[in-house]
Amino acid sequence: MSGPDEVPGFNRLPRSKPRFSHRRLCALAASAAALAAASVAGPLTGTGEAGGHIDAPSSVSDAPADITDVYAFTSPDDTDMVTLIANVRPFQVPGTAANALVDFPFATGARYEIHTDADGDGAPDATYRWTFRDEDRRPFGMGPKVGPLPVTSLEDRSLGVRQKYTLEKVAADGTSRTLLRDAIASPTHTGRVLMPDYGRLRAQATRDLPGGGRTVATQAADSFKADTQVFGLFTVGTSGPVPGWLPDAQPLSALNVNSLVLQVPKSEVALNGDAERNPVIGVWSTVSRRGADLGSGLAAQAPSYRQVSRNGTPHLAFAVHGSTIGLSKPGGPEDRFQARAPKDDHLDDAFVAAMLDPAPPHRIEAAQGRTAPATPRRDIQALFMKGIAKGNGSLFGLDLNSHALNGDADASRIVLAEQLRLNLTTPVTADPQAHGVLDGDLQGFPNGRRLNDNIDGPLIRMLEGEPAGPSARGLLPDPIVRLEPADARATFPYVNLPHAGP
Repeated sequence: MSGPDEVPGFNRLPRSKPRFSHRRLCALAASAAALAAASVAGPLTGTGEAGGHIDAPSSVSDAPADITDVYAFTSPDDTDMVTLIANVRPFQVPGTAANALVDFPFATGARYEIHTDADGDGAPDATYRWTFRDEDRRPFGMGPKVGPLPVTSLEDRSLGVRQKYTLEKVAADGTSRTLLRDAIASPTHTGRVLMPDYGRLRAQATRDLPGGGRTVATQAADSFKADTQVFGLFTVGTSGPVPGWLPDAQPLSALNVNSLVLQVPKSEVALNGDAERNPVIGVWSTVSRRGADLGSGLAAQAPSYRQVSRNGTPHLAFAVHGSTIGLSKPGGPEDRFQARAPKDDHLDDAFVAAMLDPAPPHRIEAAQGRTAPATPRRDIQALFMKGIAKGNGSLFGLDLNSHALNGDADASRIVLAEQLRLNLTTPVTADPQAHGVLDGDLQGFPNGRRLNDNIDGPLIRMLEGEPAGPSARGLLPDPIVRLEPADARATFPYVNLPHAGP
């Protein structure tokens, strides 16, 4: 029986990062904020550029709706459950009493959604929808949101403004069932003086769900393990700045995000409720904002919503288009993807063509002379739009996470659709590998995504033709020290507590 720090699949990754005291963590946070400022155009202004955390120009001006990452994995501490996580609103600086006015709430009125597709038609079969509202308990609505006394409970009056949310489950036919109403989100951490025990606040915010499962809406330490020295391979074909001689200084390792963490029984998301017969699901997250239908009169319109953000498989813009902010154009393929449903991906001819001929291998060939794999890239198309299966172009030589593996799926309805695909029956491994399936760990990326999985390395390796072609590990720099977010916790909600100072 594994102890709380020995859950298979989470806590035995090789570690090359140092551990920090709280004082050193605060210093790291300050330096990370400075590093982020160089690549992020102001974390407090809602604009930014770092890694794959902003995947399209449309994300720049709407930080609360920016989905940074989606995770999907079998819960290591309860293997009958699946955990789905959507992280939003990146680049949050750690809170302190001195900057207690800094606040990173979820957007009110928006719809934050995690979708699952059980039959492969690109449309959601189950959607979990969060909508937030502010509860202002301050006299006359004036004064600081937190303080002046410490907040030790979500009921404390010192927490002057709380966020409450409704969580619904929406079926494929559009009918919805309310799972939670007026649940309280864990607040922005304003430092240890005003919030001496944030873990207690998050525990109070964690709610059980009817029918089984749990959820929490919370601020958390950013969990994304980025290899900052390989970003250039996606965009210009070279790594750097000086491989092997500089630290891989990962600014996200000391910054926070907002996390929606959901754990539900596998039967809730599997086709026909049978995860053994139908083990594969597709997962993605969206954020929608209130809008209006300009084609009809506004006076009689009920509120409508427009999708403004979408995320499934990580680093799509990097891996397919070789782009990020500054390299992509408003209204281009990155923005079109953000507004589109997976069921319509196959209708975008330019998107399908880009999958078959991704940009990064050509840039690596031009910069380093390494021959790009031959096109069309059916393996990259399978990676993002089909899943891994024998004979579908994935080149892995195994049946793993294609919807075609579901016994009750109608093959004629399965379409090319970008999703993060997960096999619910893959056993939790006792020996997790950061590069996942490429290194023989079938529970890792791209079979879903765990919090401890590395993304940049595997994507570069697959873009360069692995596993069928020669290894591309030599393209990945080996820095003298790698500063990464701490490994995920072994038990729900898995994400780490947010960084905070005094």
